[in-house]
Amino acid sequence: MKNILLPVDFTDTTTATIDWARLFARKTGASITLLHVYQPMLIDTTLPNMGDMGAGVAAAHDLEIIGQNRLTELTEQLQAEGFAAHSEWRIGAVEEEVLAVSRQYGVDLVIAGHSGMQTIFDRLAGSITDEVAHDAACPVLVLPQLDDTDLRLPAQVRSILYAMQPDSTQSEMSEQLSGLTDTFDVPVDYKPADEIGASSADLIVVTDYKKGGLFSTNPADKVLSTAKVPVLVFHPKKD
Repeated sequence: MKNILLPVDFTDTTTATIDWARLFARKTGASITLLHVYQPMLIDTTLPNMGDMGAGVAAAHDLEIIGQNRLTELTEQLQAEGFAAHSEWRIGAVEEEVLAVSRQYGVDLVIAGHSGMQTIFDRLAGSITDEVAHDAACPVLVLPQLDDTDLRLPAQVRSILYAMQPDSTQSEMSEQLSGLTDTFDVPVDYKPADEIGASSADLIVVTDYKKGGLFSTNPADKVLSTAKVPVLVFHPKKD
C-alpha cells in the first residue's frame, strides 16, 4: 500500500477518518492525500431579491477560505506527526471528484465516513460514501455513522470478520485478506453476509459484487447499512 485517499468534509466524522488513516499509514508506510471537495452556494436568481446578493457571494467566499485553511491545517498536522501527507482542493460533485483523484494518484485505499448530515433522499437512494465504495477502483474503508450515545470507535484492528457470499471463492478471500493479516497479525472469522448483524469484530470485510435490482438486494449494501464497525469494501477482479 503506497497511497491512502482521505476525503474530509470537516464534520464530526473527520476526526475518526483521520485516526484510521493514521493507523493504516503507520502500519504500511503509505502516504496520505487529504481531499476536500468544495460545493459553492448557488444563488437562485429567479427569486425576488430581498437583500444584497453581494452578501451571499461574500459569505460563500469566506466559507471557501475557511475550508482551504482547515484543509491546510489538517495536512500540516499530519506532516508534523511524521506522515507523508499532501492535500487536494477540488470544486464539483463529491463522488466524481473522489473517484477522479483516486485514479489520478493510483490510490490503494479510500477511507470515508458516513456523515450525519444526510437528507431523506440520501437515506432512500444511498449515501455518497456508499456510492464511492461501489464505484471506486480500489478498496474503500467505510466508517459507520454512530448514534450520539455511542462512543467513537478507536482506530484499532484486533479482529476481522469476513462477510461471505455465494460468489466468494477461497482464492479471492485469501488474496484480499493476506495483506490485512500480514499488516495487523490478527485472527479472521467468517460468516455469511446476511448473518453479520452487530459484529464484535473491529473490522468487517465484504466484496461488492454489485448485485441488486428491483426485487433483490446487494449483500454489501446490507452490511454497510447495518454495521456498527468499519467495513472494508473490496471489488472482484475484472476478467
